[in-house]
Amino acid sequence: MISNKNVDSIGMNDAALDSSKLVGGSLRDLQYALAVDASKSFSRAAERCGVAQATLSGQIRRLEDRLGIELFERDGRNIRTTPVGVRILAEARQAVEAMARIDELARFAADPFVGEIRLGVIPTLAPYLLPRLLARVREALPFAPLTIVEDMTERVTEALREGKLDALLLASEPATEGFRSEVLFEEPFWLAVSGRAAERYRAPVPLGSIDPETLILLADGHCLRDQALALCGEPHLAARVGSDLRASSLETVLNLVAAEYGVTIVPALAVARLRNEHRDVALLPLEGGAAREIRLISRPFAPRRRALDALAEVVRNCGREGLDLVGKVGLEFTHAEK
Repeated sequence: MISNKNVDSIGMNDAALDSSKLVGGSLRDLQYALAVDASKSFSRAAERCGVAQATLSGQIRRLEDRLGIELFERDGRNIRTTPVGVRILAEARQAVEAMARIDELARFAADPFVGEIRLGVIPTLAPYLLPRLLARVREALPFAPLTIVEDMTERVTEALREGKLDALLLASEPATEGFRSEVLFEEPFWLAVSGRAAERYRAPVPLGSIDPETLILLADGHCLRDQALALCGEPHLAARVGSDLRASSLETVLNLVAAEYGVTIVPALAVARLRNEHRDVALLPLEGGAAREIRLISRPFAPRRRALDALAEVVRNCGREGLDLVGKVGLEFTHAEK
């Protein structure tokens, strides 16, 4: 039982509770307001929350009436969060996240190994790791099936922060602080060139021999794009890369390489599959151990820590097995080219 003294110590005595303008409100109203703040649109917020726009707008208006202030400036289609709204929603965000943590703790207190694990994975890793990983997780965690969300780093990181995902597999540290990050394995990079251009290269290919103007990269927002630029030079080289040749998937980039529009850098786990699907593309190892770190990202006080640790071990083993296979495939390929 919490005493009045303990309640007073955190600034929430009976009088404060009785006079709170949020009494009678709901957590859902705060979630609606946070969705509008994030999207700057009532229609997009309603779609995101899975309710009718009229319902969401009405609930937010009632929340504003209870508080006696306006959270948003409504100017036709332009929605802006008011200065006081910014401050209130910052507190609301912490409250919503705290309630999500309470819910998680209650649901998984009995057994952290029971119940789905919601995992976010970046697009340049998911197609090449998941086929092996899903089967291994079914063996290691039979009562904790994976639910996969494949998306770019920024969006899955936001979903993790909001409690919509339990963990992420990323190839970079998240920009947002406050997460636990564990390196699982290093994934080397390879160079992809057209089959007809392969004779101009000798494996392993020195990084300094790659002309940035010939690089075909993924569109902005993919961490592989930034990593490729970092390997070949400073970020300012982005202006020299063929900006008219950007794609949203690695498969599209490889098709452009096959058509001799340029070269690209691919992660090692993709090599075996790409060799089979793109016979007109040569895949060559890079010199100097150029690699990216595959990390498991999670909230620091995740209630299912033991299950996430077990998942991390499965991912680590799958990554190493995949890289061992790529090493053999690469050796075969190099000998064949000679």
